[in-house]
Amino acid sequence: MENNDFDIVVIGSGVIGHSIAFRLKQDDPQLKIAVLGDPVNSLQASRAAAGMLAPFCECDKADRFFKFCRESLDKFPEFLRELVSVSEVPVHFSIEGSLMPSSSYREAWEERKVFFAEEDIPHEVWSSDKVRQKAPYLSDNCGEVMWVREGQVNNRQMHDALIQASRNLGNHVLEANVSGFIRKGSTLASAVTDSGNINGGQFVLASGSWSSQLARVLEVSIPMKPIKGQMCRVQLEDHFMDYTLHGKMTYIAPWREGNGFVIGSTMEDKGFDPSVEDGVIDRLIANAAEILPCLKSAPLIESWAGMRPAAEDLMPIMGKSGRYDNLFYSSGHYRNGILLTPNQADYMSGLIRQTLDNENSEFSPSRYDL
Repeated sequence: MENNDFDIVVIGSGVIGHSIAFRLKQDDPQLKIAVLGDPVNSLQASRAAAGMLAPFCECDKADRFFKFCRESLDKFPEFLRELVSVSEVPVHFSIEGSLMPSSSYREAWEERKVFFAEEDIPHEVWSSDKVRQKAPYLSDNCGEVMWVREGQVNNRQMHDALIQASRNLGNHVLEANVSGFIRKGSTLASAVTDSGNINGGQFVLASGSWSSQLARVLEVSIPMKPIKGQMCRVQLEDHFMDYTLHGKMTYIAPWREGNGFVIGSTMEDKGFDPSVEDGVIDRLIANAAEILPCLKSAPLIESWAGMRPAAEDLMPIMGKSGRYDNLFYSSGHYRNGILLTPNQADYMSGLIRQTLDNENSEFSPSRYDL
């Protein structure tokens, strides 16, 4: 093989792409793998998230997607242990859980209780007295609060660790923009980059919201678009909150280790518009302060906008292409890309290596004739 010839070429340098390369190399160390992608895109995707691992607060029905999310949360501790061991990059991870104030859910509050009980989700309902004991900085207006066993990860540290792990394992990481492909009939031969052509036996398109743009080069239309989310991070001491908070049109995620709290997020259908509006950030902080009042005076560290890849049915697109013999997709993870990282990496590795027992038809690219 020449230096630009690889068994598998992963297109996408975020947590999804790098985790697939990481898992493939762990599963089969003989594979020669390249990870391609413009790192700037990660600033509006993997590095723009809050790192919440919230399959229970985010989902409201026990479908296959819910199960997949739940499995991924269960895999996180071992996934991170393995990742940190290989990369030698520390990644903050917490399983302290999430809090859901009843004041934010109102008429849906009893429904949430029933759903959690029926699905045997680890949770507790705290009275106002217990809230004052366990989370004294919450607003008195929160009322009854539900604690849910969920997690939190510093997604920027996890992304750093995945990149370093790829390098430590011998994967080729090329920070280059992919602009097209060289095809031979129904087979992809090469990815065309700013640094030359990269030849591959198999290709994985894992570029988040940018996947649809690359697919058009292949004359494939992915019904997916970016959903913009403006968010911010404020300086607040760790002791103010151990838990992730889920409220009405807001969330508050503690990054711990002196890194402050992340507040989000808007849901905007504005294409690839990266602009951040001061007024929007002010409203996000004001909404969050209704739950955690000390946020009102917390200094603003940074604000940014992320791009969530949303498929038409809001489900992931993961599987083998029906159009090209050696192309796979892993995209459209929408609001759950960080949470799904471990499970989708296992899933995609199994698909690509043909060891997966049960492919999920709900995630298949075939539903969009891809």
